[in-house]
Amino acid sequence: MLQADFERIVEWSELIEDSNYYEILGVLEIADAGAIKKAFHDFAQAFHPDTHPNADEVVQGLLRGIFQRGVEAYRTLSSEALRAEYDMALARGQLRLSEPAPAADSEGVKSLTDLCQTKSAKLAASHADRLISEGKLAEAKTELQMALHHDGEHNRELAERLEALELALFAKGE
Repeated sequence: MLQADFERIVEWSELIEDSNYYEILGVLEIADAGAIKKAFHDFAQAFHPDTHPNADEVVQGLLRGIFQRGVEAYRTLSSEALRAEYDMALARGQLRLSEPAPAADSEGVKSLTDLCQTKSAKLAASHADRLISEGKLAEAKTELQMALHHDGEHNRELAERLEALELALFAKGE
């Protein structure tokens, strides 16, 4: 194994846990299915353990960990439903679908309802949250727009969540 290959594998193993799926595959959030498939193919050629048969057990272990995250990224981004769910999770600060959402606190991520000021906005936001959990992103977008309208269009955090939802819809082609 070349020293450059070894250094790249070690670097990836150190960065992979702090990388989102788009970063892992090296694609933009607007990448289509073909671009994601090609990116995963390139990723697999670089990091599949079988492509490094002469690597020692330590490097093979690093490769297995890197490749596992790449497979996770590909499975998520190549599925429309999982990708939409992931885009929303990413907007909440989650790098992986399997990890729990960050706890809400004064510094952390707040729920949609907690972001709203008025009762009517909170109601619309709770509807949006339910619709998101059901995968009905277009309907959730409408509810978030209503929530923002009820809060007087000045709620910056709610506007950012709406923008993240619009990005997820765009990524789905809707």
